[in-house]
Order: sequence, then C-alpha cells, then structure tokens
Amino acid sequence: MATIGGVAPYDAEGLDWTEGMGEDNRVEYPLAASDPEGLLAWMEPQVEAFRRISAEEVVSALRSLVSPVDEAALTGELGAFVASSFHAAFERGPWGWYDDDLAFVAPWGFDLAAIRCPVAVWQGGEDRFVPFAHGRWLAERVPTARPRLRPEQGHLSLVTEAVGAILDDLLELAAA
Repeated sequence: MATIGGVAPYDAEGLDWTEGMGEDNRVEYPLAASDPEGLLAWMEPQVEAFRRISAEEVVSALRSLVSPVDEAALTGELGAFVASSFHAAFERGPWGWYDDDLAFVAPWGFDLAAIRCPVAVWQGGEDRFVPFAHGRWLAERVPTARPRLRPEQGHLSLVTEAVGAILDDLLELAAA
C-alpha cells in the first residue's frame, strides 16, 4: 500500500492541517469543514472556468497551489491531460470535487496504529496541495510506514519524476 501526496486526517493532533497549502486550499478545506453550502458557492465560478480551461491556462488557474517544480511538471502532455480531466470532471457540476472535499475533512473511522501492512508514504517537500508536514505526520504515526519523503519534489512532480521508483516500491511491498 502507498500514499502519494496524501493528506493526514483533518483532526490530526499536532498538525496545522492547512499550513503550507496554497491559498485556494486554505480557503477551500475550512469551508468544507464548517460551511458546505459556502463551499459550493466558492466552487461554482471555478467549475465554470475549469470546464473550458486550456492546457496553457492550467498553471495560472492553479497558481496558489503550484510550486516551481510542479509548474515545470504541468507543461506538455501533463498539462493537456489535466485540462482534459477538468473538462470531464466538471461536465455535470462540482459534485465529485465537493464530495472529495467533504471526505477530506471527515473522520477516517479507523485508528492508524491498527495498520499492519507495510505502507510507503511518498510526499514532496515542494507540495502546496498537500504539504510535506502531512507526509511526515503519517510516516510518524503509521506503525508500518516506509517514509519516502522527497524534499525536492512537489505534488505533481513527485509522480512525474518518481513514478518508476513508486511502482518499484509497490512491487517490493507486495512481495514482502
């Protein structure tokens, strides 16, 4: 099992959950936790823009969340893929995004200390979507964690630059 740029629980003890996130996330997740109707109102104009976004506009649309390493990753094919994904994701409105946000701030319903299978925790230090502190927090609290903390990577560049290492790690974990 692996987490790749994964969040810690919203109520994680000792973690300022939004610290280090881009401004959009610092607005979005507290709204999800305290005002779901306000969250929908905040999402609506963005959904309209994301439905029509071009590959060249992705970086500027995600500006507060995109570190320099992620900006470099969002060029070419990945930028086109993300734009296409936004078109499909928002074709019928904000509901997938909305449900994800509510899930991110909801209790997980299990104790991390009960995890018995090995878990690779991949996290980038230049990640403004899910800050490095989340990966560190998870690595410290999952008893079977195998930290794969990469200070030089972001949220997207972690996958584009380390996909081979991530897949090799998963194969190694599966064989164990």
